[in-house]
Amino acid sequence: MATVTATVMVQTVLEGKGGAPRGRRRLAVGDGQLRQARVVALLPVVLACAATSLHAENWTIVPSIAVSETLTDNVFLSSSSNKQGDLVTGITPSISVNGQGARANLRLDYGYTEQLYLREKSQRNHQNALNAVGTLEAIEDFFFIDATGRISQQYLSAFGAVSPSNANVDRNRTETSSYSLSPYLRGKLLGWADYRLRYQATTTSSQSNLAPGLNSYQWSGGLNGSTRWNHITWALDASSLKNDYEFGRDYDATRYDVTVAYRFNPQFQVSLLGGRESNDYVSLDQQTNFTRGVGFDWTPSTRTRLNAIVRNRFFGTGWDINFSHRRPRSMLTFRSSKDVSLQPQGVGNTGQGNNYDAFYAIIAATNPTFTPAQIGAQTAQLLVDRGIPADSTVVNGYLNDRPQVQNLQQLTAALMGSRNTVTFTATRSEQQGLSVINGLTDDYSTRDRILQVGYGIIWAHQLSGLSSLSLSFNQQRSSSFITSSPETTTTGGYLLLSTRITPKTSANIGARRVISSGVTSYSENALTGALSHSF
Repeated sequence: MATVTATVMVQTVLEGKGGAPRGRRRLAVGDGQLRQARVVALLPVVLACAATSLHAENWTIVPSIAVSETLTDNVFLSSSSNKQGDLVTGITPSISVNGQGARANLRLDYGYTEQLYLREKSQRNHQNALNAVGTLEAIEDFFFIDATGRISQQYLSAFGAVSPSNANVDRNRTETSSYSLSPYLRGKLLGWADYRLRYQATTTSSQSNLAPGLNSYQWSGGLNGSTRWNHITWALDASSLKNDYEFGRDYDATRYDVTVAYRFNPQFQVSLLGGRESNDYVSLDQQTNFTRGVGFDWTPSTRTRLNAIVRNRFFGTGWDINFSHRRPRSMLTFRSSKDVSLQPQGVGNTGQGNNYDAFYAIIAATNPTFTPAQIGAQTAQLLVDRGIPADSTVVNGYLNDRPQVQNLQQLTAALMGSRNTVTFTATRSEQQGLSVINGLTDDYSTRDRILQVGYGIIWAHQLSGLSSLSLSFNQQRSSSFITSSPETTTTGGYLLLSTRITPKTSANIGARRVISSGVTSYSENALTGALSHSF
């Protein structure tokens, strides 16, 4: 019965029952694109049914409902002279599905929020939120299918308003959907190499006519093998990617890579990389570039790991560096990368968030006998009890109509004490558009490079076994690298008191103050409250 409920709720999203939020224009898409999006998005529900038929070993379905109230003195995020206050009521039924069968797995979280405005009744709207990941082993040890679905709020401009909550009416934000379907094969080739062959189709669309839809189709494959010398391994990889924007140009890219690795000992390995890439990102014709690079993987202990790959690319030097270090009650991660990006990370990211990942690692290390399901449940409970968001994104990014080169650095730290918890996130994202001007225009059309820098810190204190108090600050700054460049800086402070009324009922009250200056200038003060119950 609950699986049927999940199916109906997701179908409601895909079929657009109720239409787009009032006052917001839905991006027109062709019937073929819409059908494709629906088919891809329904796959997680199909996987749920498949998991049931394949003797689900662990199946949890939790429906819930939440009611929130926001009393704000600036519902439209307008300048000080045009402020308008309002009382906003949000009603959110939701469902969470976690299942693990013999050959199928599914994680699905979906919520539907109806926003009601006491004064500005015409602004009533609804918002969907979906995060779904499914895997099906269709043929044992041979044929697999992965599927993901995500619906989230994304920004249109780096210099527009940054909303403190979904209750505000923000014209710089639009609901964005992304669905992916990926069948693949894997196995042994003649007993001497591992092979894999994957096809992935992804469709992305938004409810704004300022952001074009994007369909991506990718073939990828590879071979991994060893040699008569156990410390030497090799890999061959190839991929072909087609990006089909709804308006303007389409883009094609292919890559071929060869990797030879030498492991000095169990803790240290070095790699040599070579290959060729062709694409039409910066020209109307395909351009070919030969690549070469180095990499290493160093794991001095089970708590610490550092790996890096650096190579020359058609845009210059590209890299991907990852570092993590864990202490008994703390976690530190750092990532630095430079690569081609098609959309902001939040569009297709179906992870549960950097705070969730950090505390998951801490709890897993301190409870080695726990199953993954037990670790996940304890992590989720910790975040709820202490009023910590699962994802502490501090740089939002924005939708675009062409590929870009992104230079990204992100630092995340988490500290968990018996009664106090601290998280810190800092992000720097520099983006530069590729190619000639596309069918639409975005921030890249008038500015060379855009830099977004942000940080956020959350301190939570456990007042009792049922209540906690959290205080958080965050800031995001967007600027460009030209003379007299525009700039927008948004800073916010948040106070939240959370309590658990019953094992299945929780409540919170809070206050916030947000100040934005630059291209977009506003200030907002708000009081919030929410009550949620799971069944």
